[in-house]
Formats: sequence, structure tokens, C-alpha cells
Amino acid sequence: MLVVGNFEPAAAVDAAQQVNQMLKSQPLPAHSHVPSRMVNIEPGHYIYQHMGEDPNMLNNAVVATFYCGMVTNPKDRTTMALLVQIVKDQFFDQLRTKEQLGYRVGAFTNSFSSGKLTLELRVQGESNPTYLLQRIDSFIQGFRQTLAKFDTVKFDALVESIVGKANEQLTSVDAEASRMWTPIDKGTYNFAQLADEVDSLQRVRLDDVLDMWDRYINPETAVTYTRVDSQLWAAKASYPLATDMTTWSESILALAGCLESETHMPVDLSDLSHFINTAVTQTSADALASLACQYTVANSTQMLNETASGWSKIKNALDMAMNPHVNHVVQDSNTNFTHVGMYQTMEGKWVITDVDKFKATQALHELPAPVIKLIPNTLTK
Repeated sequence: MLVVGNFEPAAAVDAAQQVNQMLKSQPLPAHSHVPSRMVNIEPGHYIYQHMGEDPNMLNNAVVATFYCGMVTNPKDRTTMALLVQIVKDQFFDQLRTKEQLGYRVGAFTNSFSSGKLTLELRVQGESNPTYLLQRIDSFIQGFRQTLAKFDTVKFDALVESIVGKANEQLTSVDAEASRMWTPIDKGTYNFAQLADEVDSLQRVRLDDVLDMWDRYINPETAVTYTRVDSQLWAAKASYPLATDMTTWSESILALAGCLESETHMPVDLSDLSHFINTAVTQTSADALASLACQYTVANSTQMLNETASGWSKIKNALDMAMNPHVNHVVQDSNTNFTHVGMYQTMEGKWVITDVDKFKATQALHELPAPVIKLIPNTLTK
């Protein structure tokens, strides 16, 4: 029980005792406590797909989750907070404003009871999930250079802004209670966490943010690259079968999805793959014109109008299919998941077909121990 307000310690204890007497509650037996069972996901790239149940739902959605450091490490927390602030505006500008991929686009950080920190890149829109993830991959590939060139003056101003917000005077009892309850709820009992984070923030440098990006998010450099792509497919969308994902590259599937969205006609993946194989010798403009002739998306005027949202997606998907080096090929995992019904895509990513079975293959992660000893319960004395 947490008592917050203008109370003397004795009055707070008395109020708590009165509540306890009215409720006549008893401590829950240890065997009745439900432990947190957070799995420690083995490094690798995983895909989880789910088909929407509402036949009227037109939107698809994806969440690319990157596991980055530990929430119990102040430097990891503050570095991630700065990284998200830098990423989110440019991620929104590229995928929402410029590419118009959806009305919900954002970058977020999250943490779990296992102590794992995550970066989540989310997009919700009418484009097929395979294409959305391809565009996220393209953003990740180019953002490293953007991050390396980030202005140090802007970075210092960003740090000062976050520190200033953290040091703001609390304006309500609710806010004070929330700040004190958070470490209790998480089981850390570190009531000095805010002061630790402010101190850590003032020590973080741009090189630290770059290091986090390279260690956890950049697939070309991350040794323990751990990522889960969650895909929600609209009920009316053309859902890729296991045979498609094991036979054809993601770039072929993404392009096929974009074409089907515009033509409202099924696309033969074998024919499309043959087209790409012959188009790689052409310039981008010639390949685009050939695609316009082979697949009737719209009238000739609209077809070559790159400002049209649908055609812009087809152009991007075609470029990714003709330049497969854009798509990182994941190294083989140390574990073979075929015995639980999972399978690998052409790029080596494991597709999760049964969440419970997949969890059963993963080790449980230890829980963070409280950093401060608990105060003895005075109510029982």
C-alpha cells in the first residue's frame, strides 16, 4: 500500500492499518503468486503472422521489434531514450509524409520484466505487410549514415531538453504518487532511478548512440541481432503461404502484393520472378515501362505518374526486387526450429507458426533483483 499526501509517518501507517482492517485481507501464499515468465529470445530474425478476423478491415499493420540492451542498465535506458527521439521524427517523415504508407507510423521504446529494452518501429496502412517491412529495412539501411552525421549541437540540445523535462517540478499529488509507484510496481524499488537517469543522460555522447545502433539494430554489424516482425494482415489481403515464403524472396512477394493491390488481379509469382530476372539488365526506367506493359495497373498517363501513391509503391518494390543486396540475408540460427513446425524464408528468417511452441524452445530470463532492501512490514507488529 502506498500512502501519498500531507501525512505524518504515524498518520500514514494508521490510515493503512484502518484500510487493512476493513478489507480483512491476508497475504497471498507464496505458491499462489503468478511468476513472470519472460522468455529470453535467442538471437535471430523471426516473423509472426496473424490474419485479421474483421472482413471489413482494410488496414494491415507491422511492428518490427529490436531487442537492445537491458532496462536495468541506466546507460542503456538513457541511450535508447535519445536514440528514439532522433529516429522517430525521421522515420515518420520518410514512411508517413514522403511514402504515405499509413496514417499510423512511429518509433517507440518498450521494456519487459525480463529487463530487455526494445526499439519498436510501427506502421499501419493499406500496403501489404511484406512491403511495409521492406521499407522499414530500407530506412534502417540508410539511417546509419544519417545518425553518423547528426549535428552535435542538436544532440546536446536534445539531451538538455530531456534532462529539463526529467527535472521538472511535480505539479500534483497524482504525479508524485505515479513516480513513486513505478519502481514498486516493477519490483526494482530504486526510488533514485530518476536521479540516476539524469546523471547518465549527461554522460551519453553521440558515439554511444551510434554504438547502440551498430550493436543491436544494424543487421550488418550486430553480433547478437535479435528481431521479431509482427504482421497483421487484413482479412481480404492476399496472405502469403508457407510454400511462397520458402520459394520466393521477400522482394518478389512485396512487389506482387503491390501489383495485386492496384490491379485487383492475382499475380503469378513464377512469371513475376522471371520478369525480374530479365529486367535486371535494364535501366530502372526501362524496367518500369516494361512492368507497366505487362501488368495493367492503370491508364498509361497515370502509370507513369510517380506522384500517385500506388504507383510509387510499385516503383519502390521494383527497385528493391532488382537490387536484392538491399535485403540483408540473416545468418543461420544456432537452433533448428523445424521440430516445432517453424520454417525459414528465402532470407533465413524463422516464421513462428505456434507462439506457445516457440516459447517452449526458449530459455526463461532471470528477473531483475530489487536494488534496495524492502522496508519491513510495520503493519503486522
